[in-house]
This record gives sequence, C-alpha cells and structure tokens, in this order.
Amino acid sequence: MIEKFAEDEFATEKQSHPFLHLRSRRLHVVLMLMYAYFCMAQISGPIGFTLSCMCNSTAIALLNQNKTLENSTTTPALPLELLSSTTPKLISDFEEQNCAEFDKKPVDYGGDLVWDTEWQSAVVSATFFGGFLFSYPAGFLVDRFSARHNLSAAIFILTAAAILMPFLATTFQAPGAIVSRFFMGVSETLLIPSLNSVVTKWIPVNEKSLAAAIFTAGNQLSGIFGNILIAELCASPVFGWSSIFYSASLFGISWLILWHLTVRNSPHNTKWIHERELDYLANQIPPKHNSVSKKLEVPWKGMLTSRVFWALMCNSVVGNMMIALIFIYMPVYFKDVLKLDVKSNGFYSAIPHLSNLIAKLIWGYVMDMLRKKKIMSPTATCKLSQFTSMMGISVSCFLLTFVNCNQQTTALVLLSCISVFFSLSISGFYTALLSIAPSHIGTLTGFGTVIGFLGRSISPLMMSIFQTEVNGAKVTNWPIILLAYTFATAFGAIIFVIFASAEVQEWDYSKRHKSSRPNALVAPESEKNLDDF
Repeated sequence: MIEKFAEDEFATEKQSHPFLHLRSRRLHVVLMLMYAYFCMAQISGPIGFTLSCMCNSTAIALLNQNKTLENSTTTPALPLELLSSTTPKLISDFEEQNCAEFDKKPVDYGGDLVWDTEWQSAVVSATFFGGFLFSYPAGFLVDRFSARHNLSAAIFILTAAAILMPFLATTFQAPGAIVSRFFMGVSETLLIPSLNSVVTKWIPVNEKSLAAAIFTAGNQLSGIFGNILIAELCASPVFGWSSIFYSASLFGISWLILWHLTVRNSPHNTKWIHERELDYLANQIPPKHNSVSKKLEVPWKGMLTSRVFWALMCNSVVGNMMIALIFIYMPVYFKDVLKLDVKSNGFYSAIPHLSNLIAKLIWGYVMDMLRKKKIMSPTATCKLSQFTSMMGISVSCFLLTFVNCNQQTTALVLLSCISVFFSLSISGFYTALLSIAPSHIGTLTGFGTVIGFLGRSISPLMMSIFQTEVNGAKVTNWPIILLAYTFATAFGAIIFVIFASAEVQEWDYSKRHKSSRPNALVAPESEKNLDDF
C-alpha cells in the first residue's frame, strides 16, 4: 500500500511542474527567446518609422513636384513652401471635408536622405528577397544542426547588418540600405525556425500558447519602448537617425553574450535544471528523431498535399500582411493621415503594442488552461483563437476606412483593436504551426516564413500602387488599403476554421516512425554534443 502510494505520488510529480515559476528553466529559455524577438523587431521591424526619420519628405515632395511641372503644361500647383507654412495646431480646426486639403502638406521629420517612394518601398521589401533565397537552406540547417548555434548566427547577422546600415545608406544611398535589409531578411529566415526548434524541445503542447505569447512579446516590447526610443533619437539634434541602428545593435550584442553563457540546446544537456522538471519534460514532450541524422527525409509529398499545411500557409500570408501593417506602416499612418509630429507618433505607436501584449498573455493563459482541463481540444482552441483574431481585425479595418484626420482618438482605438485581435493569432495559427510536425519544425517554419514574406511584400506593393500625387507629395489611398486587409483577414479566418488542425500530422516523422521516449535523465547521443562545437 505504501509502495503504491509512493508510486502514485512520483507519477503525479512527473505530470506537473509549474511553467510560471522563478526556478522554471524552460521559462528562463522562453524569456531569452523573447529577448531574441525583441532584437529582431527592434532592428528590422520599425523600418517604416525609421525611413520617415531618414528621408526628407519636403525635399522628396519638391523633387517630385519639379518633375511633374517639367512634364506638364497645366497650371502650376500651389507652391509646397506655402503649404508647409500651415501650423500643426490647425489640424483640430479643420472640418471633415477639409482633411483632403490637409493631405497636401507633407509632414517632415527632418531626415537628410532624398529617396522617392519607389526606393523606400524597395528598401522595405529587401528583407523578402533575402528570406526567399535563404528559406530552404535555413530549414535544412535547423533540422540537422544545433538550433542554439543557428539562433546565435541569426542574431549575429542581424546585429552586423544594423551596425553597417548607416554607413551603407549614407555612402551608397538606397542600394546600400537594400543590401543591409537583404541580410536582415536572411537573418530572420534563419532565426524564426531556429527559435521554433528550441520551443519544440523545451515546451509541452499544453504550455505552447502561453509560451508563444511570452516569447513573441518581444515584438510588443519593441513596439512599446522601441518606438518611443526611435522617436526620441529621431528628434534629437545630437544623435540623429543613425543612432537608431547603433542602439539596436547593442541589444543584439548583449543577447549574444547572455545566450552563449546561459542556454543549451535541450533540457537534457543543461546544467541548471531540476530533476523533477527534467522528468516532467521527458514525459510531456513527444520523442524527437535524431536531429543530426543524415538519413532524415522531409516528407514533401505528405506536407505539400496536406490541407492543414496549406490552411496554415494561407494564414501565414495574411498574418505577415498584418505584421507589415502594425510594425512597419502604423507609424506611417499616424504621420501621413493623422499628421502627428515625431514624438507624438512614437507615443501613439506604442499604445497598440501595449494592448497587444496584455491581450495575448491573458488569452494564451486561458487557452492553455482550457486544454489542460480538457474543456477544449488543442485544435478547438486554435480555431477559436484564429477565427476571433481574423474576424476582429476584419471588422476593425473596415471601420477604420471611415476615419479622417480629425478623429485621432478614434483611429488610435481602432488600431489598438486591430493589434489586440492580432495578438490572439499566437494561440491560433502560431500554436498550430508549432504543433502539427515537431520533427520537421525547421523545414515547416522555414517554408512558412518564406510564404509569409509574400504577405510582407504585398503590403509595400499595395502602398506603392494605391497612391495619388498632390503637389509633388504622393499620398497613400488608405481606405482601399484597409479594405484589402478587411477581405484578406476574413478569408483567412474561414480557411483556418474549415481546414486547420493542431494535431501532429500523419506525415510527421514521429508518426511514421514510432519510438520510445528518451530517458528523463540521460540525453540522447545525438544531443549530447550539439553544444560542443
């Protein structure tokens, strides 16, 4: 009887170990992953805001105006200098029907580079080409080599690109900036699959929503603090826009040092982990294949013919369109539509990211509890999260099409709603992506990343296409852009609910090759040496 009680107590201990605990080693790893996301978001994310600081809007508008006058026989438009004399405080005095007149005046943040909108769009889109070309090599590396070292390489490339950006941009102009952004895309394509590979080795399925909400919070922390920092550096007569990249690179350097000293590739070969947590992880995380085996084959046929896979890829495109809107173009919206000065822009841009952070942490915790208590299945929680996310964004974008330059508070509320609803997709699309094929997480997320980059490339393309020229200044037709987002997110919601799943698919290695779980206290030979080179 005593022996049976002891066995039951031991089994219970194996079945639970708190994730949100100061001594939880997997929480420490997730916090380091959050810092990695912060570095990525801080260096490559706010390019729309950064370009507003780098480029002189007034000079660009004058240049475009002169070109227009040279090629036109019509009556010259009102000189831009006269338009620029309108003081910002008059925004509140304009009636609704006069917002179009106010659009004629460009808001200038004092940059010294004269790159037209086509070059700026090329700079924004350059990450897509880097990611596209490196997508398959990234997945190959992550599935076969140490995710820890791949992640280090990704942040190193990202940091180096940030340090070189001011030199390349000032010396070689826009083509130099494109080169820097290209390598940022290479870095991001390697970083995300590597990060996801670490998650599959450290986090059980019932904790993935909360864990994903925490480590992706690096994006929001960058949006909250990073946008304010960018605004201050941009407005500073001492530092200027180049300091934006130098300060961001300091975060990357500090992450590299901390990561190398504190984190190992898997629970089996880390020094600072309690035996109870190690037992718990061994009994909760599905067995993995030999991650460095040369015999591993990617199940291309099963993956590419899977409706679940393509439902996730569809939502990857839509999700990355939303990333571009929130992280790249939201400060541009505040600048061009609401006519905010640079410091107000930094403050306004931070608020939606704060609401996003709070919402996704709460939602992720609730979804994990529903799964642990078996109230809802993993697939049901993912579908509920993604449908709520995409349909909420769709409605918010549609309402935002009716907002004009007088309704700054309304615009801020709706953009915060968009950001809040987008945060729920972490417990939807992203959790499903981490769950359906843990043995091929590198290839899967590498493929998903490059497909997702299509979404990010669509956004700057739309910004370039849907523009009108007024007095030399090119004005984005935001209502049409927002309507495109309205229909895209609604479509993504429907596809996900019908076809998506959060269950391990039959074409995954763990399903095709049944194997026993690894011993809780002994690391597999394939993982023992992953951190030794």
